[in-house]
Amino acid sequence: MSPRIDVIILSWDRTAETIAAIDSAASQIGVEKRIWIVDQGSKPENLAALHRAIDGRPEIHLHELGKNVGVAEGRNIASALGSAPYIVALDNDAVFKDDTTLAEVARRMDSEPRLGAVAFRILNFFTGRDDAMCWDYPGVPRAMADREFMTTRFIGAGHALRRNAFEAAGGYDAALFFAGEERDLSYRILNLGYMVCYSPDFTVLHKVDPTARVNWKSGRFYFTVRNVLYSDFKYGVPFWRLVRSAGALTLKGFRNGCTGQALRGIKDGALMAWRFARKGRPAVYRLNSEVRDYIRTCEHRDDTPFMVRLRRQFDRLPEQV
Repeated sequence: MSPRIDVIILSWDRTAETIAAIDSAASQIGVEKRIWIVDQGSKPENLAALHRAIDGRPEIHLHELGKNVGVAEGRNIASALGSAPYIVALDNDAVFKDDTTLAEVARRMDSEPRLGAVAFRILNFFTGRDDAMCWDYPGVPRAMADREFMTTRFIGAGHALRRNAFEAAGGYDAALFFAGEERDLSYRILNLGYMVCYSPDFTVLHKVDPTARVNWKSGRFYFTVRNVLYSDFKYGVPFWRLVRSAGALTLKGFRNGCTGQALRGIKDGALMAWRFARKGRPAVYRLNSEVRDYIRTCEHRDDTPFMVRLRRQFDRLPEQV
């Protein structure tokens, strides 16, 4: 019997790319798959094109929200539509490199019951090189991207989740909306005793959008600042470290012409943290000492000199290089 996998894709216009992503998922062999598309407010003509593309294909389902609820909540909704033991997320501007990726993911996760999440390798569709905007791990892609390692996060463009781990962790925090939701979820998955790894054995090709619909100056940096501080607060990061992070992010914002976004992000992150604190911290956010040590080791938090960390705040953000 073939393994069961749910593939989730969030759509918002960009119809040609979305249909290509759907076709890539549908062409996967060796698995029993269901493809769940959650549309977040595409134009009527684009929705009509999506309906035509999936007509007569019973394994593909389109759920229309009529509005943009954010990446985090959109993935929650898409995941809840299915019931397979594994969830594979694919950005709507990406395709699988191989037609056996889903089957190989299922075999890997079947063989390792404590593997909660797998981060895929993300290559630029047009150049074949590692996508720098989809690299959120210590080290640089040219030195690390072709080898497997344990990690504390994954990238949304392509990844796999064990449904049991995802649901036990509470899914994504919808308040994050966009940016950092993968790290936030991964910490909870780790705290439940599961593992998270990066594996180049599973690769997607990302059609990097040169227009960068959500670029740094139009809102991306705001979400980054807000969500970093809010997530760190949820996991009990000491106040003095939150203040230090806020200062560093403000400095980086100033260097990149995003000072206003940084300050708004700090203000709104503090407000979100206050609301979270009023409700009380759920047990899954209380990281045990083993997980904290694991995070420090994987993220190299203790072995980077202060002056090196300070100099990094003067680096240009990736899209502005």
